[in-house]
Amino acid sequence: MVDKTSVGSELSTVPVSRRASFNLRDSHTRRLKPFNSGDIKILLLENVSSKAVDILKKAGYQVEFHAKALDKATLIEKIKDVHAVGI
Repeated sequence: MVDKTSVGSELSTVPVSRRASFNLRDSHTRRLKPFNSGDIKILLLENVSSKAVDILKKAGYQVEFHAKALDKATLIEKIKDVHAVGI
């Protein structure tokens, strides 16, 4: 059994919210930057659903689609320039 008085005193040192635990003045904290979906390149391989391709394109992503797997050398070259790969 846990002594409730000792638990209460330990919890009083924990920040109330997660936001409170981030300090903008802390040099180790990174600010999140929104991104433009048009800047994101996605490589889809092995006959991914055409509906998925359409959804990503309509969302503004740059999509490269291949119905079959790529050979090793081509795949290595292609993934250098993309942010995500879908199989």
